[in-house]
Amino acid sequence: DKTVILWDVTDPAHPAQRAALTHPPLGPRPRWGAEPMYKWDAGVNAVGFSPDGRLLACGCDGTVFLWDVTDPAHPAQRVTVTHSDRSGAIKAVGFSVDGRLLATGAADAKNPAVLWDVADPERPARLATIRPPGRDWGWKEISTVNAVGFSPGGRLLAVGSGEENSVGNGVSSSRGAVALWDVTDLAHPVRTAIVRAGVQVHAVAFSPDGRLLASGNGGATVILWDVTDPAHLAAAATLTGHRGSVLGVAFSPDGRLLASCGTDKTVRLWEVS
Repeated sequence: DKTVILWDVTDPAHPAQRAALTHPPLGPRPRWGAEPMYKWDAGVNAVGFSPDGRLLACGCDGTVFLWDVTDPAHPAQRVTVTHSDRSGAIKAVGFSVDGRLLATGAADAKNPAVLWDVADPERPARLATIRPPGRDWGWKEISTVNAVGFSPGGRLLAVGSGEENSVGNGVSSSRGAVALWDVTDLAHPVRTAIVRAGVQVHAVAFSPDGRLLASGNGGATVILWDVTDPAHLAAAATLTGHRGSVLGVAFSPDGRLLASCGTDKTVRLWEVS
C-alpha cells in the first residue's frame, strides 16, 4: 500500500504506532507498449535504518526515499534517489556500519546493485554500480539483486541475486548467486568471491563478528559461509527445516542465534555459536 509504519516498541507487549510514511504512486497503470510495465507501482519492498537511527531508507519502484526519523512522530522526507533509468522494484537496501554508505538492489535492472555516499543525506552521490554475475560463466547476466549486506568492518558487501525464467510449457527454472565485493575503493568495487546456485538467493546477513555470512534461498535452506578469507566462500553448514523459500535471515546482536523466515509462514531460531 506504499506506506511504512513506525512503531515504538519500548514496551514490546504494547507497541505504539508513531507515524505512517506515505510514498507517492507512479500513476495509472500504463497501456501495453507505453511506459515500461516494470516501473509500475510495486509498493515498498525494502526498509533499513542507518546505524545512528536518524535515517530510514525505503525502497519503492526504482526509487529510494530517505527519511529523517529523528523525531519519530514527525518524520521528514529528505531526498529521493533513482536506482537506474531501467529498473523495477527496489528489492534491498542496506547501510554500512558507519552510516556513510548505502547499498541498493533492484529487480530487472541493467545495474542491479548500486553504492551511494549518504554522508550528506541531503546530497546522496552515486559511487559505483555493481555488475551482476553471469557473463563470466557463459550465462545471461542475472538482472535482479534480492539482498545486500555490509560486513561489520565495512570492507565487504554481500550480494544475493537470482531470477526465475520460463522455459516453456509452464515450466520455469531458477538460478542465483552469492557474491562478496571488496568496497575499500568505493569507486571501483572488486568481486572477491562468488558461488552460483540453481535457486534464487533471497537474503544475506553477516554475523556480528564478521566471520560468518548467512544466506537464505529458494531451495528451503540457509547456508552458513565462512568468510574469514574473503577470496573463498566456504560452506560451514547447511540448515534445513523450512518447507519453502527462505526470504529473510538475521543474527542476534551477540551472534549466538540466527533467525530465518520463509514462505512456509514460519520463523526458525538456530543456535550457531
